[in-house]
Amino acid sequence: MPTLNFVRLFVRSWKLILACAAIGAVIALAASLVQTWRYSSTERVLITQTNATGLDPYTAIKSTERIAENLSQIIYTTSFFNAVMAKGQITASYFPADEIDKRKKWQETIETQVVPNTGVVSITAYHPDRTQAANLAVGVAQELAIVTPNYFGYSVRVQIIDDPLPSRFIAKPDFLRNLAIGAILGLLLGSAWVLGRVKSVT
Repeated sequence: MPTLNFVRLFVRSWKLILACAAIGAVIALAASLVQTWRYSSTERVLITQTNATGLDPYTAIKSTERIAENLSQIIYTTSFFNAVMAKGQITASYFPADEIDKRKKWQETIETQVVPNTGVVSITAYHPDRTQAANLAVGVAQELAIVTPNYFGYSVRVQIIDDPLPSRFIAKPDFLRNLAIGAILGLLLGSAWVLGRVKSVT
């Protein structure tokens, strides 16, 4: 019976499947070890509108969310990057001179997240040096507060509501996640190989 052969072969090959999972995990770990280790620092800002008094609560919060999303994209512009770097708190040599590589590095360095149903934006910066990560998070938050009126008028305010929160341990690469992904891929490949053997037998 094909089904019986399928089950038997999987039972007999469990060691092989686990070995593939282990190999996948080891490869993922090796890939993580050769990447640049970076700490993170998170800063939160609150976006408010002074002209939202006449709006119903739902419309007001959705309007604020949209502004927050737009500001999150402004962070990745060249002009914003230059303004943050001009503060002199960040080592400029960390970013490549080539414009394409510089933009890619900046996008990898700064992550933003708009908290749903609020005007709160979390800004997370990644850097091999914990102090530089904190300086980046603070610099981005401060510059965001400065430039917001230029884009949305003085009725929109950005307030820094948290001190920078640096990570105690390495934030990137995420070793546990990479190990899990590597193990799952190895497990799938091992299972696919076993399945191929079943088809060849039947």
